[in-house]
Parts: sequence; C-alpha cells; structure tokens
Amino acid sequence: MMLKVERGKTLLVDGPARIQLNVGKLSVLGTLVEPKEQIVVRRGKRMPLESIVDCEVELALGDSASYTIIEGDAIPTSWKQAAEKILSRGAPTTVLVVGGVDCGKTAFCTYLANSSFAKKLKIAIVDGDIGQSDIGPPGTVSLCKLNSTVVDLFKLQADELRFIGVTSPGRKPRAVVDALQALKQKALEQSSDLVIVNTDGWVEGEAAVDYKVNLVEKLAPNVIVAVKCNGELTPIIEVVSTNHEVVVVSSPQLIKKRDQETRKLLRESAYKKYLKETKVRSFPLSWIAVDGDLMFKKGVDSLLKKRIEGLTGKEVLFCQEFPNYVAVMVGKTFSFEEEHVKKLESELGKRVFCLRRGDEEGLLISLEDAAGKVLGLGTISYIDFDKGNIVINTAVNGEVTKIVVSQIKLNGEGHEIGMLFENLSLS
Repeated sequence: MMLKVERGKTLLVDGPARIQLNVGKLSVLGTLVEPKEQIVVRRGKRMPLESIVDCEVELALGDSASYTIIEGDAIPTSWKQAAEKILSRGAPTTVLVVGGVDCGKTAFCTYLANSSFAKKLKIAIVDGDIGQSDIGPPGTVSLCKLNSTVVDLFKLQADELRFIGVTSPGRKPRAVVDALQALKQKALEQSSDLVIVNTDGWVEGEAAVDYKVNLVEKLAPNVIVAVKCNGELTPIIEVVSTNHEVVVVSSPQLIKKRDQETRKLLRESAYKKYLKETKVRSFPLSWIAVDGDLMFKKGVDSLLKKRIEGLTGKEVLFCQEFPNYVAVMVGKTFSFEEEHVKKLESELGKRVFCLRRGDEEGLLISLEDAAGKVLGLGTISYIDFDKGNIVINTAVNGEVTKIVVSQIKLNGEGHEIGMLFENLSLS
C-alpha cells in the first residue's frame, strides 16, 4: 500500500513488514533513510520512522503486522539530551545502558550509535543481553565495531563472541560479567572512541540488583544510562550513583511490549542467523576438549561410574561431577526412578540430573580454536560412546580445538525445545 506521511509526523510500523521510501526523507533512530531505500521490520519489533519532509512510502505488511501515524517525533527529548551529553565527553567513553524488559534499551543504543557517526567516532557495541540478543546468538555476549549507521542491530555480525550457554543471566551471573568485561576491554584495545554496552532486562529483586551493581563495578563505565519506566531501577541507581555518573532517560510511551512467545520467536531467529548452511562434522572425544555444562569425554570417572551403577543397578554411559551437581546418562530405554535419584543425592551429597542417551541431541555448542576464540556455533547430532566420537552440525570449517556444551536445546528447525538442568544456578 502507498502512504503519505506529512512532515513532522512519525510512522510507527509493527513487523513483520517491509518499507520503501519512494519520495522524501525519513529518520529512523538517528539515521537518515534515502529514497528507494528499503527497511525490514522483524516480527515482534516496532520501528519509528520520522518524516523530515513530506514523504511517500510503500508499505508491505505481513501476518499480524500493523501501522499507525502519530504527531511529532517518537524519540524522547531525554534521549536527545543524553546523547548530546555523552558525545560532549572526551574519548574513550564507555556507556552502560540498563533498564527493565521492553523499555527501549536497544533502541536507545541504536540511536546513540547513529548520533555518534556525525562526530566521526569509532564506535563499538557490546551486546550483553543473552536472552534477547540482537548482534550475537542467544546464550552469548558479543562485540561489533560499527562501520555505518544502522536501523536494526540484528543486521550486524559479531566480530567477537563469548559463549555463556544459558539465556537467563541469573543462572550464570559471574560468567556474563566476566565476558562483558573482556569484550569491553577488547573494544578499548581496538581504539574505540565510544563503547556502548547493552544489557538484559533483569533488574528487579535482590539477586538482580547485586548482579547489575557487580556489572557496574567490573566494567567501570564512564556513564550509566538508566532507561526508566517506573521505579524499577531505583535500588540499582541508589547504589551506583555514589561513584558513577548516571543519566536517567524515559522509556518511550509507544514502546512495544512482547509476550513470552514473541520473545521466543525472536531468539529463534537469532539462532538461525548463526546456524545457517551447516554440515556434519565428527570429532574423537580422545583429543577434542569438551567443556561447559556437560563435559562429554572419552572415558569417565570409573570410581564414580561404578558407585552409581552399584546404587541404581543401571548401566551408566556417562557421568560427570560438577561443583554443585552430578550429571548421569544411561541408555535410551532406561530411566531412573525417583527413589534412585533420592538415593544418589543422599549418597553423593549433591543434586543429581539424570539423562538418557539421545538427550544430548540438539544441545547448542560453541566451537573454539587453540587461542580460545569462538569460531562459531553448532548443535550436537549425537554422541557415539562406543566409538568415542561426538557428531555435530555446524557451519564452522576451520580447525577446532575445543567444544563448549550449553544447556540450550534446539530441534532441527532451530526452535527452542527446552533447557537442561532447569532451576539450577551454575554461576
């Protein structure tokens, strides 16, 4: 359909949709759109397009997509003031953006990055939202150096990844903090003038406050931007404002709220972004290092294996003891009765998670080189315990030294079908 958008008005589009500007000039989160340029709005996303002059727009709407035209600019005045304040500082500057779920953190990061290009700054974005990531896949934190303005961070490819292996920071808070600290330092070492660190929406409750405060202490940002809806950030701001500059900005009134199903669909599209054109690769467990939440390897702790088999009467294919739990895998046709699990936990003094052969299928993994650099992601196809091989699906071609196993389980189409070890903190 053809739309006319008068100067000074804003077209709000809820995806999935495609927009082409035919006549005029639009601004999207601080970047200009020229005639004949096309913009794709993903499902679950809302895009504000401000009309700088009278415009003619061609709009194609997908299933459940919609649009509206509003008076004025959708960018809050507080965002513009915050960007001006940040960009008046000397380089290098690190900005940490915090806020609750669906408050506009990513949109602010995009707006700030686009506003920075007029100053000809070297910009790096660190995506620290492991559940609703835009740049890297879910379960990772990522770093990207910007070469141009952008309307959607999802279009960017990560220059560096750090694999966490869960989609909720509460399960591995220390791992997330350490990874973000490493990527922030990497960005500064690459002479970035402005490092923008986006974060997850976990802000409420004592554990969340402790996590965000620890993140601030470790990253030591020059400026903290708090995207505030109501009073959800007050406990965090009260603690960090004593030693750090905090700039409070408002959440846009027209921000799109997403339900759990939409958030899941967005995660799945991000998985697919990094799991395209995969092929089957096989690695001997005798020489490939396997790390993470299930450290499959050739040979197991024979004493632990014998002890578990004696207590349960089941043949154990694999067992691994971790600091706060024990993972045990038996044959596909076997299962542990509740009494077996309780008996094991009583004897071993730890929680016990029981897996059956085949439960490893679809687990998301990271593939790394000898230097620990993440080469890409993949999923486990199966493990041949008899031959001692791990078979995976991945697009990675290079030499792999280590595989890191996550708790995230996907099916063949890249849809999330569960998480291992639910309700267990692995930090």
